[in-house]
This record gives sequence, structure tokens and C-alpha cells, in this order.
Amino acid sequence: MNHLDTPPVSPADDNPYLAPAAEVGDAPASSDADYLNLLVGPNAALYRQRWHLDSPVPKPPRPWHWPAFLVPTYWLLHRKMYLAAILFELVLFGIALLTARASPLLTVALLAVPRLGIAVTANSLYLRHCTRLLARVKAAHAGQHNRIRTELQRRGGTSVWAVVIGMAAGAVINTVARLPT
Repeated sequence: MNHLDTPPVSPADDNPYLAPAAEVGDAPASSDADYLNLLVGPNAALYRQRWHLDSPVPKPPRPWHWPAFLVPTYWLLHRKMYLAAILFELVLFGIALLTARASPLLTVALLAVPRLGIAVTANSLYLRHCTRLLARVKAAHAGQHNRIRTELQRRGGTSVWAVVIGMAAGAVINTVARLPT
């Protein structure tokens, strides 16, 4: 047996501290469905059902979302849709200002309109939020599948802290609003 019959040994092959070759490369690309599951988090199967993503016939997302109706701002914060939560609160504040001198019944009725609007569009709004976020992350980290997955895990899912901070901010605003002038 001569030295040509043995496979060549690179300096990296005898380095015990080098990561295995399978872990050095990037993972294979995931599909958008896998990325959406990663982005939504533990309730991905529920939202896939609400969005009709696995349906053979394309359908719009289900039109009603109870948590978005009952606690709209906190649901938006929980799902990390911070801008939508701020805009929703500004709309409620604007309606309250416009109807300050109107009858309380009219004020309550007008304040119910945005709440109903969020409840009816919540699933579509969240799907749009997720697909836009996915597109931004994929564009920013094109070809870096592990980086995309890491970024989606970081930016997706839910945030209990956002809800807690939102509750604290609401309490501070209500306290300041009630102070005598």
C-alpha cells in the first residue's frame, strides 16, 4: 500500500477542537410555513387554522377573534404589534375627546366601534403583521437560514412584558388624568 491509497488528511481533520463539518455549514432553508410557525410561537397550529393556511381552497382568515374584542390593546401588545396598539389607543382617545360633551350612551357606542373593528380584523391584521415581518427578516438576512430562524424567534412569539408595561402605562395615564388641576 502506498501513500496515494490513503485519503488525504487536512490539518482540520486532526483538530479535536474544531466543530464537526455538519454543524459548520448553514442549515437547509425552511419553508415560509415553517418560518410562520416559528414566528407565531406555541399557538402556531391554532393561527394556521384561523388563517386557513392549510386549506386546499384559499380562504380569507376567520373574521372574529374574542381576545381582540375583550382586551384589544393588550392582545395587540401580547402579539408584539406595538404600533397597532398605540394607534388603537389614539383612536379611542380621539373618540373620547370628540364625545366629551356628548351623552354617555353615544360615547360608549362610538367607543365600541373600534373594538368591533379590531375583533373582526384581528386574524387578518396578525397574518399581515407576520408575513410582513417574515419578508423583512428574509430580505435582511438572505441566504442565512440560521440567522433568519434566530431573528424570527427573537422578534416573533408573544410578550408578557409588553402587556405588563402597557397596563402600568395605562394606570399612570389614568392617575395623571384624574389629578386635580
